[in-house]
Amino acid sequence: MSTDQLKAIVIEKILYEQNETMLQDVFNMLTAHDQEKVITSPEQRISIAAGLADYAAGRFVTQTELDRQESEWH
Repeated sequence: MSTDQLKAIVIEKILYEQNETMLQDVFNMLTAHDQEKVITSPEQRISIAAGLADYAAGRFVTQTELDRQESEWH
């Protein structure tokens, strides 16, 4: 599929889309590269905060440890 064909399909789908949340998500995705910060949903921010808290508490596995564990499984 060519770029022009893909654009036409996306435009057609957007024209008929009625879900405002979906349209806002598409808009955010298309304009994210224009902004210095990444737009995240509340759920994504909660997940990021949880991951940072896990890291700060030492609840993580290094790549070396993952590699070692994986080699044990095979």
